[in-house]
Amino acid sequence: MAVDVRSKNVRDRARRAASGCGGERPAQPGSPIPGTFTLEGLLRCRGCGMSLQPVRMLGHRAYRGPCGCRLTAVDAEDLEQLVLEAVAAPAPSLVADAAPEELGHIFRRLLVAVRVGGCAQDLSIVWRL
Repeated sequence: MAVDVRSKNVRDRARRAASGCGGERPAQPGSPIPGTFTLEGLLRCRGCGMSLQPVRMLGHRAYRGPCGCRLTAVDAEDLEQLVLEAVAAPAPSLVADAAPEELGHIFRRLLVAVRVGGCAQDLSIVWRL
């Protein structure tokens, strides 16, 4: 089952579930730690289906496709936060107490793939049933 997070309704529900009072996004216990690529092996190019690879670019974490469908890498932090919010929306307890280094394992147990278009917000999530 794929959930398209470009849908305003789904995106708003995910953000509400992951945010605290006042509309600000607090630091979450499950936020990815710097240097860890929690979506490694799950990200696919929406255009061709090739796997996106983790890279470091100018000191920042990113995912880049070897396919050439996109000209720039996609920011890892943005992607990981969107996926974290999507997982937390229906079941916050799955990630609430997870140590940051455990998120990659949790994502791989719950998700088949995350398909990414031209930017971090252009993604769809394929869940395991």
